[in-house]
Amino acid sequence: MIKINKLYSEPFSFEPVEFKSGINLILGEKDITSNKTNGVGKSLLIEFINFTLMKDFKRSRLAKIPTKDFSHEIKICLDFNIDNNNIICKRSIIEESSPTLYVNGIKKTFSSIEDATKFLTLLMFKNDKISVHPSFRSMLGPLIRDERSEFKSIIDCYDTKSRVPADYTPHLYLFGININLYREIKGLQKTILDLSTAKKKLKEDIESITGKKLANARAEVNDLDFQLKKIKKEMDMLEGDKTFDMIRDEVSSYEDQLDVLRNKRTIIKAEINKINLLVGDNYIDDREVIELYNNLRAGLGDNIGKELSEVIRFKRKIDDFQRTLIDSRKETLSLEIEELDLYISEIVKNLHSKTSILKQSGQLRNIKVLFLAYEKKLEELSQLSMFIKKYDDYELKSKVSKAEKSSKTLELDLSISNQKSTISEFQETIFSIHEYVMENRKCSFDISVSDKKEVLNFDLRIFDDGSHSNEREKVFFYDIALLLTHDTFIRHPKILIHDNIFDVDHDTLIKSLNYLSEKSSCLEDVQYILTLNSDKISAIDKDDLKLDIDLHRRATLTKSNRFLGRSYQEK
Repeated sequence: MIKINKLYSEPFSFEPVEFKSGINLILGEKDITSNKTNGVGKSLLIEFINFTLMKDFKRSRLAKIPTKDFSHEIKICLDFNIDNNNIICKRSIIEESSPTLYVNGIKKTFSSIEDATKFLTLLMFKNDKISVHPSFRSMLGPLIRDERSEFKSIIDCYDTKSRVPADYTPHLYLFGININLYREIKGLQKTILDLSTAKKKLKEDIESITGKKLANARAEVNDLDFQLKKIKKEMDMLEGDKTFDMIRDEVSSYEDQLDVLRNKRTIIKAEINKINLLVGDNYIDDREVIELYNNLRAGLGDNIGKELSEVIRFKRKIDDFQRTLIDSRKETLSLEIEELDLYISEIVKNLHSKTSILKQSGQLRNIKVLFLAYEKKLEELSQLSMFIKKYDDYELKSKVSKAEKSSKTLELDLSISNQKSTISEFQETIFSIHEYVMENRKCSFDISVSDKKEVLNFDLRIFDDGSHSNEREKVFFYDIALLLTHDTFIRHPKILIHDNIFDVDHDTLIKSLNYLSEKSSCLEDVQYILTLNSDKISAIDKDDLKLDIDLHRRATLTKSNRFLGRSYQEK
């Protein structure tokens, strides 16, 4: 059981608020300065309570309060009880992740909200040794509903903008339904989803490799396997020979020799090409020499003409000798090329005979190409086979997970059936509230297993539901029924806080408050904190109102008496 005793601050920053068992009203009222009752701090007061009960700061409205309007060093303090343990929580905005708890007077400092929450969870459920339970904060979710949830759902109790996934664990706990099964099914759902994502990725990879649809990929594997067997058979024909190793070495030797000989032949051909450039008449013409000398020095050429002729004859002898040498070199090189061609031809023939095997088609295949083809096909087959095998493994795991999920779903359905009496008692409580407020029993409530993502369906229908006000009233019915039904009451933390839930018509409001008054004696062992704007209750309504507002009033807030004593703009 949780019971709040007092909300205050250190140092003093707002008026302390004390709470009692039963119904506690936080009222927004008009005053001489304004007829407005909104914006006076009722929701902020509830947010302070939630903050000291370890609400995530990032999702809290306190994160939007400017420092100039509320010092972030101020400690917000909450004095509350969990069963027989008195706890004082002190938590500031500046040190929001390091709350301090005084448990029965003993100080406990925590380095994280997670650690503090775990501690409070153990304290809250220490007497529950058998059943699996929610965490402290998870349990408080539907008990201190965020006003920004707009009370649209009995399950979704957080700010609609935060998109927090629906959590059924606190509701299952209150009804005594197996929480473990629900968690296991949620885990299997995630596994199935992950496997589905992995299968989709593999399918894309397989289709990318084969260029075909997944359905035809297995045929591609069979074809690759056939090709490999065919190539392997050709390889076996050679590998079966005792001289396989020797042939492989000879092939390597022949290929090396060919490289050397072909390089040598290229060099010789280059040299012959240079020799060919010298072929032709390269002798010096006599007249050209004489004319050259006549131009250089008049008459000198005629006088030396005879001597030049002798030089030219001598030069021709040298040219003839040089040509003889060049022709001889060219002939020698040509013979070398012929010999190289013959040698290369012989080596190619030997290599061809050593590195080829006869195929059925009569064509010859080089053994190196054969090995490369085998390795390439083997790589393709291995990769594709691995992908398909992995895809099949994922498919099998998915089927197993789905089968396990179906089994767990059936077990969860049986667990719900085992709590039939609790559900029936709860239904009767809902019917009685509905009859009191709506003046009929046109409502229903049921818990069932769903194949959808949520796993469960808590289906509460009331008369003319679907409208903004009636959806809020539906949440009120559900939350109050949990406190007034014996089997859910015994597991309940005995606290419920509704912030501005009664945005409904006057008749529904008065009847709802009167119902609370009727059940006030039943609520003495619990704590129900309700924020309410008094302007919703007219003078005429007050004649019909049975709930004693003044008796249950814990704080009155107005425009001139705001919760923080000042007006501010949220960041």
